[in-house]
Amino acid sequence: MDGAAEEGYALAIASGKGGVGKTTTAVNLGAAFVESGYTAAVLDFDLGMANLGAMVGLTQPNATIHDVLGGRAALDAALHEAGGLTIAPGSTVLDHFADAETDPIEGIVTELKQRFDLVILDAGAGLSQDIAVTLQAADGVLLVTTAELPALTDASKTGELVDRLAVPVVGAVFTGTGEGSLDDIEGVATALGTTGAVTVSIPADQHVKESVRKGMPVVFDAESAPATVAYKRLATTLETDLGFDENAPDTEAGFEWVDPESGNALPDDAQPGPVMEVPLETLIEEAGLNESPAVMGNGERMLHQVRSWFGG
Repeated sequence: MDGAAEEGYALAIASGKGGVGKTTTAVNLGAAFVESGYTAAVLDFDLGMANLGAMVGLTQPNATIHDVLGGRAALDAALHEAGGLTIAPGSTVLDHFADAETDPIEGIVTELKQRFDLVILDAGAGLSQDIAVTLQAADGVLLVTTAELPALTDASKTGELVDRLAVPVVGAVFTGTGEGSLDDIEGVATALGTTGAVTVSIPADQHVKESVRKGMPVVFDAESAPATVAYKRLATTLETDLGFDENAPDTEAGFEWVDPESGNALPDDAQPGPVMEVPLETLIEEAGLNESPAVMGNGERMLHQVRSWFGG
């Protein structure tokens, strides 16, 4: 992230349609960044249908982001800790939605960028004034959708709004994959305007539902779950694409190339090329393209195409 040492990055999580995994993505992406050693805050700016608090077990918080926007509480009162992740939940009281002002949103985001490496804005679904204000306060937008046509259509409309607001779309996340529906990820990414940006599939995973019942992000609850692996991969990719790795926090252990004879670390100019930690076959499998005979042809076609991109 450019200037990460002085100011954090505000990432809005947006969708054109509800029920596609937007809040789940916001919470677990934040959790994945926390596990990588960054500080992260997730704010519930889905002002009409707030449910962020319930995702992390904050069903009756003392103060919410609606209280801040309504002038009833200071920002710090609405910030709650959840396993190292800071959450600003929204209110489920209808009257609180009615008196929530959107003018303070930009100032809230600006303040939190001085305190956190990553500020995730869980924006509402659809097209409205409060959603536009939230997206405009972000440095970048991550679109979340399923691979079904209605969700893709609505997501593309959100993408058009983001473009008009002159906020970059940093990528797209496809949730609930695993049944062969994601058969043309390149074409879908092009339609959403995310060509060249991160595009990740999150497999349908029972562990996610179990973690919601526990009030805990699946990244914290089930380390080896397929969804956890996918969310961590998303975080790692965003770290690179958004420049976070230029100011990565120090860690006790990390990968380094060593001389097999001496055991000493190799200098930068003597290190081999990058390591692809995830086999391409695994990526195709997680997208669900080889689970059904009907889509085996598409899976093989995509595997060969991706290999050709990497010269394989």
